[in-house]
Amino acid sequence: MKPVVDIAKKLELTSIALGCLTRKELCAAFERVNPNTAMTLQNSYNWQSGRSVPRNFGLFEDWAAATGLSQGPHFIMSSTLDEFIDALGDRFVLPERLLESFGRAPAAPAPAPVQIGETGDAAWRNGALLRGSFLALSMAWAPMHRGRMLCGAIAFQTEGGRVTAHYVENVLGRAIVFDGTGLEDGKTGQVSMRCEANGAAFLMAFHLPPVPGNLAGGIFAGNALHDSNSEPTACSILLVRNHELPHAELEVVTGYQDPNDSVLADWLDRLGYGHDPELAAEREMLRLLNGVDGPTVSLRREALGRAAILLDERRFAVSVRS
Repeated sequence: MKPVVDIAKKLELTSIALGCLTRKELCAAFERVNPNTAMTLQNSYNWQSGRSVPRNFGLFEDWAAATGLSQGPHFIMSSTLDEFIDALGDRFVLPERLLESFGRAPAAPAPAPVQIGETGDAAWRNGALLRGSFLALSMAWAPMHRGRMLCGAIAFQTEGGRVTAHYVENVLGRAIVFDGTGLEDGKTGQVSMRCEANGAAFLMAFHLPPVPGNLAGGIFAGNALHDSNSEPTACSILLVRNHELPHAELEVVTGYQDPNDSVLADWLDRLGYGHDPELAAEREMLRLLNGVDGPTVSLRREALGRAAILLDERRFAVSVRS
């Protein structure tokens, strides 16, 4: 087995890159890719304090999966600290002033740098995980479609803690467009959207997707459009990252569908998650959409995490096969 190099500092840098403020959050990031990971609270404390070093190679495999580092587990284990910083910096924005505390010389100013996270000392936060194309799943509000699932398409951009969103629903043969802006704090986001059709305002409040960023979810609230009473309505909403379809195509093919395992299985396959005969992710997602607390619409972070783990495992299996 290769020598283990600078593990304590590498774990500290990994926590920063993944937006983990505590050891518990760091352990949770590893658990999302492997529920049986060796990254326990006790081990994390021992490794980060320098009391011991990992002796289980599986820990480095989990580390590679949690960070998405293509160099793999051997690199994480035996690379120099500078090599590790360079690799991590290719996937996450690491503040220069923070890197100086790790003995890294300040980088020369570069013209027009590309920002993939926030600027300044909060640059490692997880807002970048919200960027891109998502399938939006919620239960229908209109009385004539109650009990059905509404599939929409939403695209997010984030910069400096600000969020912009473009959301499209296909309802009654017509594309209903919503545009909005909001904020994210590294863990949660809120977006106020306005419907182009009638100017009505709607709110999405959600948990940002856990690493590696395949599933976000929260609450969608407003007044039902196709309802004579325009009843104030709220429901759970799940945002599933789209890995395969062009976003313009996703906007066209969405609409009302039956909320069942087979429909969700077809969507997940089309979005790049492959097929699981046990339909575990599909069932957990349907449970979230149907509400986990009875008539009170709320979505607990722990419940989202369980569904995200299943979806992350599915995507990781597809990536390995390809």
